[in-house]
Amino acid sequence: MPGLSIGWEYLTGYSVATDPTSRERAEWPPHPGRVFMALAAAWFETGEDAAEGEALRWLEALGDPGLRLPARERIAERSHITVYVPVNDKAGPAAATLQSTPAMTRGRQPRTFPRVYVGDAPCVMHWSAATGVEEHRDALDRLCRKVTRIGHSSSLVRMWVGDAEEPHDSGGERFVPDGQLADQQARSISQGMLDMLVERFGEGSRRRHAELVEQIDALKASRKAVKGKGAKERKAAIDEEIKPLEEQLSGLVTRPPIRPTLGLWTGYRRVDSTRGVQEVERTHFDTDLLVLTQVAGPTLPVVSTLAVTRALRGAVLKRSGVQPAPQWVSGHQPDGSASDDGSGHLACIPLPFVSNEHADGHLLGMGLVFPRSVDRRDRGRVLGPLLMNSDGQPCDVELKLGQLGLWTVRKRDWTERRKTLQLETWTAHPAGAKTWASVTPVVLDRFPKTDRVKDRSGWTDEVADIIAGACTRIGLPKPVSIDIDTTCWHRGGPRAVGKRRPLRGSVGTSAPLGDGFPFYPAKGTNASRPQVHVRLEFADPVMGPILLGAGRYQGYGLCKPVNESKEAGR
Repeated sequence: MPGLSIGWEYLTGYSVATDPTSRERAEWPPHPGRVFMALAAAWFETGEDAAEGEALRWLEALGDPGLRLPARERIAERSHITVYVPVNDKAGPAAATLQSTPAMTRGRQPRTFPRVYVGDAPCVMHWSAATGVEEHRDALDRLCRKVTRIGHSSSLVRMWVGDAEEPHDSGGERFVPDGQLADQQARSISQGMLDMLVERFGEGSRRRHAELVEQIDALKASRKAVKGKGAKERKAAIDEEIKPLEEQLSGLVTRPPIRPTLGLWTGYRRVDSTRGVQEVERTHFDTDLLVLTQVAGPTLPVVSTLAVTRALRGAVLKRSGVQPAPQWVSGHQPDGSASDDGSGHLACIPLPFVSNEHADGHLLGMGLVFPRSVDRRDRGRVLGPLLMNSDGQPCDVELKLGQLGLWTVRKRDWTERRKTLQLETWTAHPAGAKTWASVTPVVLDRFPKTDRVKDRSGWTDEVADIIAGACTRIGLPKPVSIDIDTTCWHRGGPRAVGKRRPLRGSVGTSAPLGDGFPFYPAKGTNASRPQVHVRLEFADPVMGPILLGAGRYQGYGLCKPVNESKEAGR
């Protein structure tokens, strides 16, 4: 089946367009609806060619396109500056004097022009199925060559119609429509959009109004100029010409143009173009974890992991779109017994700032890690009511943490660039990594039988066997080397063991004193399970996320590749 690609590049290297949800932010990437309006604007401004109009109406019916965009690391949103623009001549205070007419003044209003640095990499909208494309390709190509901007008048572009499979920058990213759990929402192209723009902008009726007025004025001027013999008859003939034009004018409805708005939005999900290119060992957990960014609340250290993960899990269970929550969320069968299907269940993990020269271990957000066996549509049905509002926009999720306060998170925006909040940081996708180390301590699945004080070497060997079993339990091969310590191998990560102090009213069971993690309680007892930091080396690269031990579903035992000592940023 024939496909279609429409590509463009920013001639100045900048995209200047305001996000419709916030005038303080730049819209990136440009929404398909905005790109369509740029095409429509070029059509309005160049004579409304009939074939081009039909091509636009055909384009409306193709559905939501896929997007191919410059790589995220190449994108940089610039700080916006408020400028004061003279608008609407009027007298009064706080008004700028017109140079040409000092007695008149012009009011000044604040305006911002958010922009994003894009560089010279192309952007592409792609439809894999575009029946009838050959009929409209020439008209679309002509129209694309007429487009000079997308967004603000300074956002200059060159646009073209490409092949069915438009080649793209190897460092770029690909997004596909996904209405369930998308990375971002974008205004979409819908049928009837061109007619809506014609009606709201009103250019056709206003242009016809101007043409009729011009014709009537010309006829009236010629009537006045008629003199001499037969003037009466000639004036009567002109009156007969004017009469139907005035009737048309009186029946023509005109109004000021209405700023067009787009009400339909579509969710987009980032996909890896490298998926499946290189097969490496991976866990039972999906590499496509869902990242939540902190947007409000106190700065929390990573030792608060148990409090925030339990609060998030409680919010998921309470506001699940499927009640009761399915086994892959709760980890329990309908009778309350533990799920035993072997695929695991939803895990909540902390995302702390570690492995950096300036790392201090504070939380930048959280992650939801899914079993690979769970379909994305099922994830959307369950988590959609918690993470998205009725308009399909990401909403705030408030987590009550007792004495720690109220913590608010929201689905990560696809323009987020902090390394801690990138999936690859925790998964090493797609190449994998051989060496991993725990960021939060691994809680041992069972108590070692060897006395640590009397036989330290024997205790270490037994704990290493427990860790190796934890690796195979989540689908990984046994490591070739396992190091164990109470100190974290990642800069900014606290020690594995801290002092214990109850927190009344807290979601967690204890809070740390000093620089270590609180103890992890053993189920049904007052005892605390042993916990250690580990460094694992595998014979071949493996992909994460790697979550080990008894606390893996609540954020403990989270591992990260040991290869970022020279990375900058968070």
